[in-house]
Amino acid sequence: MDRQQRNSQGHTVMLVRESKVLAFRTDAAFFYERGVRFLERNDLERALKAFRKTVEVEPQNPINHCNLAGVLSELGDFEASNEVLLRILNEIDPSMSECRFYLANNYANMGEYGTAEEYVLSYLDSEPDGEYVEDAEEMLNVLMDEFGGGEAFKAWEEKRKEEEQAAARKDGRHLLEEGHFEAAVEWLEAVIAKDPSNLAAHNNLSLAYYYTGQYDEAVETAHKVLATSPYNIHALCNLAVFKAQMGPKEELQRLVRQLLKVFPLHYDQAMKVGTTLGLIGEHRGAYSVFEKLVRVVEGPEPALLHSLAASAANVGNYASAKRWWRILSEVPDMSEVAKYYLKQVDDAIADKKPTLRIGYQYDYPLHVQFAKMKERLDEGDVSLWKSDPLLRASLYWGLRHGNAETRKAVIRTLALIGDGDADKALRLFLKRHDIDEPMQATVLCALQKMGARGRVEFVTSGEVVSMRISEIPKDVILKVDPAYEAVWAQVEQNLRALRHIKLIKDAKKCWLGFLRFAFLRSDIRIVKPNVWTAALIYLVLQESQGAMRQKDVAEIFGVSASAVSKTATRLSQFMPDVQGAK
Repeated sequence: MDRQQRNSQGHTVMLVRESKVLAFRTDAAFFYERGVRFLERNDLERALKAFRKTVEVEPQNPINHCNLAGVLSELGDFEASNEVLLRILNEIDPSMSECRFYLANNYANMGEYGTAEEYVLSYLDSEPDGEYVEDAEEMLNVLMDEFGGGEAFKAWEEKRKEEEQAAARKDGRHLLEEGHFEAAVEWLEAVIAKDPSNLAAHNNLSLAYYYTGQYDEAVETAHKVLATSPYNIHALCNLAVFKAQMGPKEELQRLVRQLLKVFPLHYDQAMKVGTTLGLIGEHRGAYSVFEKLVRVVEGPEPALLHSLAASAANVGNYASAKRWWRILSEVPDMSEVAKYYLKQVDDAIADKKPTLRIGYQYDYPLHVQFAKMKERLDEGDVSLWKSDPLLRASLYWGLRHGNAETRKAVIRTLALIGDGDADKALRLFLKRHDIDEPMQATVLCALQKMGARGRVEFVTSGEVVSMRISEIPKDVILKVDPAYEAVWAQVEQNLRALRHIKLIKDAKKCWLGFLRFAFLRSDIRIVKPNVWTAALIYLVLQESQGAMRQKDVAEIFGVSASAVSKTATRLSQFMPDVQGAK
């Protein structure tokens, strides 16, 4: 007979069967599946307990909180549901706009129609193309027509007009600084369509194109600015960076000569010139600009001090470099990075290196950053780097220009980041005509994993298909890797041959559950499909009267019994029957 054991936290369950010990971790996915099953049975109280556990196990996952709020609402506990929804918006994920729609529903049910109107308007404002727009508009009409509302709507209309006027004056730089490059492209293109004379928007669009890997468009946009304003500092600097990477060298040298002759009086422009010279390898020119600038500004900012130190180190002036990094090391929140670079200088002096190659971005070098990023990914915490512009640029470059393996790694990372810009990047990539079915499936799975809403477009047989994300088949993940589908085809075929038709449904649930768990993990690969096929068949047969020995199953598929045992253990936590108490 099977029996269960739990540790003090209830996180580990041991199933003992025929002296075989199967261990698995009861993670959020486990409690989520239980919650869904209880909902299907209309057992709301037990569903509530299950979804509370998902929140305990993964407290920073907004989907878990949202599911909990939904069950509380179904039970009529609207106040408790609202507390959960407000916690999502205020503390966990402010971009989860559908919570505003759910709040509107709750307040309407509570008879607080004015508050309901405010929240439904807030939802329409944040998600004009959202999944619940039609329902929200219908609710707004009911609130205004039948419950005497409309005051909040008037205020909302006035506020929206003011915001649109303010947005028209912006140049989109805030989106670039936040690393939301895909959103910047979309927004700046719209700004320029309305006001083609906005040179600042053109310059920022040029950068946004560059950061998203659209190099031809970046160069073309910079040339458009220079055609109108031949001495535009930002356009000259942008173009110099582009040409340093793509050539030709003759045009780059011409741009360098122009930049070396100027020293703008405006601080931001001077920083732009100095940083650009440094980025394209003209470190002496960069040092000259920064040295002049530090003399004329009062209380130089950390970015200037680091740039001056970096340019000094890059030309071999170690004494000057150490001087400025020592000053930075005494500034709160700057000491850690400054001390890193001071050590680099000391090591260079000890090794008698004539120069160093230090970046002008005040942060760790890219290779150090990526090492830290990998550590954070392994820890499952992307909060510290999800808004890093350098990371964003590298991710979007990899998505557009990387090989299949790189692209899939980027897609997984964007799914982990899971914010609005990551959503836009994945949707735009999905529209490409040159990606195959496995890559399409990978993006669709990522969007499902992120809890994305609304419609997506992708190309099938040369035609653009539009589909709601909620309509995408749950087993689309089988298309991500040929091995995934091969395993399932073998399992289904063998279960039919053994006349265990009723076990096919549970087997598929197990396999899909495991694949969804493995989707965001780079350390799980289906290298030997036969092992996984044998393990899944063995596992489901254990739940029936037609059980087979591991040895017999292993012999049928030409694999070792130990491999079957090990793999079956990994799959066991995703078996519907194994998850329930016996």
